[in-house]
Order: sequence, then C-alpha cells, then structure tokens
Amino acid sequence: MSAIVSNFTDGVITASDDAGHSATLALAVGDFALDGLMPDGRQVTVTESRGAVVGARKAARARPTFTMSATLSSPSAAFQMLVLGETAGFTSVLSTIGDAVGFDLAVSMNYGAESRSFAIQDAMCTGISIKEGDPSTISFSGEILGPVSVTGPEGTFTLIASR
Repeated sequence: MSAIVSNFTDGVITASDDAGHSATLALAVGDFALDGLMPDGRQVTVTESRGAVVGARKAARARPTFTMSATLSSPSAAFQMLVLGETAGFTSVLSTIGDAVGFDLAVSMNYGAESRSFAIQDAMCTGISIKEGDPSTISFSGEILGPVSVTGPEGTFTLIASR
C-alpha cells in the first residue's frame, strides 16, 4: 500500500469515444466522485420471512454514478462536446446496444512513479449544469453501464466486469 495520499492536485479526467477521439476535462476542480460501486458489480437483494433474513443474493447489475466539475472557460470546449456526442466523427461506445451517447472515462491520480487510476467504460451523461459565478463552473453527472477497474500500487483490479 502506498503511504502517499492522493489529493485533488493529482487528478486528470479524460473522455474518449469509439472513433479514437479523446479530450481532457480542462480546469477540473478536483471533485470527481464515483458512487454506487457494489461487490461483483451486483446489487444485493435481501429476502425476509416473518421478520427474519432468509436470503442475501446478488441480483440486478449495479449502475454506478459519477459527478465532476470544472471552472467554466468555454461551454463548447472539447471535453463538453465529446461527452455530448457533438465531436465531428463521434462514435458512441454504446452504439452496439442503442442510440444513447456514451463515452469511456479515464481518471488518473498519479503521483511520481505511482500509477493510480480508474478505467470506466460505457458512461453516459445524465445531467450537465452550468453556474455563473466567480468563477463560473460546469458540472457533469452520469451513469456507468460498463466495466470499471482500478489500478494502484497493488495492481489492477476489476470492480465491475461487464455491462
């Protein structure tokens, strides 16, 4: 295990599509969040009978969510255009299962020689929020339909194996 704590200055978030386009989230605030990860990528259904637990089974596939934000420089920056499917020649990573706009995310928090990252496949935005202020910000939220893996000093581990 690493003794070096990761913090917001280490992170870089990059989105990519199936046509080879990629873009990095410019001016990221450093508040990336990944929620709803479950063991083996499955939700657990607990069954009771007359007030006693009689079963705990892996059931429906977990659909983790993500949120992230950046200081707003341009509403039509390369990252925003890619996650909206507006990049010229964009090919959705979800094209084999429908017409939703999907992309892959790479979140790296490397420090020196230590590699620390999340590989997130088949993500889609479910909301984008722009707030005017000092400074103005843009926030992204979404859902993950595909595999999720994590890499750290201990190796690479698959958290969710497939769609």
